[in-house]
Amino acid sequence: MSEQLNVERVKDALAACCRSGIECSSCQGKACLIGFAKLVADYAGVKKTLAIPGGIKMVPAGDFKVYDADSVAQALAVINIECRNCLDNHDDNCVINIIRSCLEVALFGQHVAFTGNPLAYLARLIELDAENGNKVMAAYRALKKAAAPGSGA
Repeated sequence: MSEQLNVERVKDALAACCRSGIECSSCQGKACLIGFAKLVADYAGVKKTLAIPGGIKMVPAGDFKVYDADSVAQALAVINIECRNCLDNHDDNCVINIIRSCLEVALFGQHVAFTGNPLAYLARLIELDAENGNKVMAAYRALKKAAAPGSGA
């Protein structure tokens, strides 16, 4: 259920990555990695669901825009904070995974295997591209620290 997903937090992170008004005259929706991720987040909120059957196959592979690495790294950190740590119960069609896939293609240019464990995934990102992987890890750690009891968040 979407009450397990902070849809507004995800949408805010995605909005920071959007190129509308910079590189795009208007939102390209499902033809754009970020536009598609925004549609997925909206769908999760409206339908109160965490899965979209076949959703991972709909990720737009033909979007070659250059996105701001810091914004996408921050959004990847947010989506990994939202992850349910499902491990063996991981579903590629989970909205969190679909959005994560859009963001990783935007930042790394490819899909990265995800096994249901955000920390193992973040370690793989660092192996793939140390600079951008470390940006995601730093943002993830900062979000975790801010959410820790006694942090004032």
